Amino acid sequence: MSRTILYGTPGSTYVWSAQIALAEKKIPYEFAEVAFGAHREMPHLGRHPFAKVPAFDHDGFVLYETQAILRYLDQVVPTPPLQPSDPREAARMNQTVGIVDAYFWRAAGPGIVGQRLFAPMRGLAPDEAAVAAAVPVVRTSLAELDRLLGERQFLASDQLTFADIMVLPIVRYLQLTPEASLLEPHPRLRAWSERLSARESVRKTEPLLARKR
Repeated sequence: MSRTILYGTPGSTYVWSAQIALAEKKIPYEFAEVAFGAHREMPHLGRHPFAKVPAFDHDGFVLYETQAILRYLDQVVPTPPLQPSDPREAARMNQTVGIVDAYFWRAAGPGIVGQRLFAPMRGLAPDEAAVAAAVPVVRTSLAELDRLLGERQFLASDQLTFADIMVLPIVRYLQLTPEASLLEPHPRLRAWSERLSARESVRKTEPLLARKR
């Protein structure tokens, strides 16, 4: 029998993205929690030498980097597809995932969500300078994501893709911070978040910290 293990820290946006994809594919898996801090130690470093989450094991095939995990899942379990067949839609999906990795997560993750939600959990005061530095990048990212979404139901295609799966966790966390106001000029993006949040794959994998207070 096939065995699938997802290693991750609860609350991580990238871990949540992998969980959403597994749920969409209806792939049974074990979740192996990696406590905060343990990602920098063995045995996790043996799975991910760059000390990040998630890591993934499918019958002894160990993989890291969320994009690689999602693409692998889409190949081994092709239904439902999470990548468009149309070349332009696929390119738009890849562009959106690139925005996440290069700009949006780097600013919204450590810069805003990390300071507003995670720092207080560790007894630390938010670094307001870090928040202020992140806001312009997040503002630009949201404006561009809203433009790319347009009047569609999903970000890159007429179906759910990696683009939606990678963006949604960051938006959801951002909506729990005072900087949620950055979403106010983008009603289409807010409506997209509400629609996706109602999906079974999102509801069943939703971290406690991401739930509306």
